Amino acid sequence: VTFCFVIAILAISAPRAGEATINFESLPTYQPKFHPFETGEKTVYRAHWNGLISVATAEITVTPTVVEGKKVYYVKVKAKSSRVLDLIWKMRDTITSTFDAKAFAPSRFTFRQRENSKAVDTEARYSESAKRWAVNRQERGGKAKFYEFDSQNTLDPITTVYLARSIDFKVGDRLYFKVFGGKYQYLLELRVEDKEPVSMPSGKIVEAYKIIPYIQNITKNGYAGRFNEATIWISADERRLPVKLSSKIFV
Repeated sequence: VTFCFVIAILAISAPRAGEATINFESLPTYQPKFHPFETGEKTVYRAHWNGLISVATAEITVTPTVVEGKKVYYVKVKAKSSRVLDLIWKMRDTITSTFDAKAFAPSRFTFRQRENSKAVDTEARYSESAKRWAVNRQERGGKAKFYEFDSQNTLDPITTVYLARSIDFKVGDRLYFKVFGGKYQYLLELRVEDKEPVSMPSGKIVEAYKIIPYIQNITKNGYAGRFNEATIWISADERRLPVKLSSKIFV
């Protein structure tokens, strides 16, 4: 659930499940053009139910740093449910991702889930020499589980968001990504449907791309079938900032 929420709050979640429109093995390789977070970035998103009741917030920070002589971006997401939602579902989650600042190749992904009594810690590391992801998943009260899979241009969800923001796309384009959320892998399709003005809470009008996401399970198991309709708006300037998301939810 939190995987879906965090990707939603970052602007790639709660999409429509649908049939694949491209072969899994022939996905394009994208080259970043825009680097609006090159010197760092901090954003705060607030989620509301029916535009009235505050249900959650997510604070996202991007920190440029150097690892083994290479510039990388370190992204940290802290998501938590509101006091009202805490009464039925309390969430305090932290997600991090480290990826190369030039090619946006990820190297490490962590997901610390704390939802009611559920506690899961996931760490994924990418081996450049083996071209494989190694995933360790530890659930409270259970044995640690280990997964491995070929990269084949598979990205963690946070790297996917920032790569999508960095691409020079236009209305009519379709973008495709392989994404993993720990246990399962997905095909994510972003359809750039239109460009339209979006009113911000401050009263400012922002010209934004209207994007419809679709997702499909790549492996036999996965959660794509749980996802519902969503629309994302990303600013049409070089910041490519996610400014709004509207999604149906099942309560």
